[in-house]
Amino acid sequence: MNKSQLTYIIFSFIASALLVNSSSVNADDRKTEKLEYKCYLKTAKGHEIAFYRWEVKNFTKNMAKLPSRKIPGKGVYIKNVEECVELDASFTSGAAQKLDEETAR
Repeated sequence: MNKSQLTYIIFSFIASALLVNSSSVNADDRKTEKLEYKCYLKTAKGHEIAFYRWEVKNFTKNMAKLPSRKIPGKGVYIKNVEECVELDASFTSGAAQKLDEETAR
């Protein structure tokens, strides 16, 4: 093996290691990234849409904590969480989609 081949192998190894390391960092960044969500909620006064900003890794936990809490700024208690989606996504329920269209941002 000559010097140029050895240099090529070493360079390839270092480049591969950097790519693997950078992809694992990106996965960690995604977990701590915060996204905006909208939730279709059953409240003491009917159905409402509420907006939240949560870390991606805590999405399920935060959604599970909503029942028996108040909707921020409205003082209405949440009875049940019907569905939460990312802010730009559509709800699956037709009733939720209709209410979402009527709800001010």
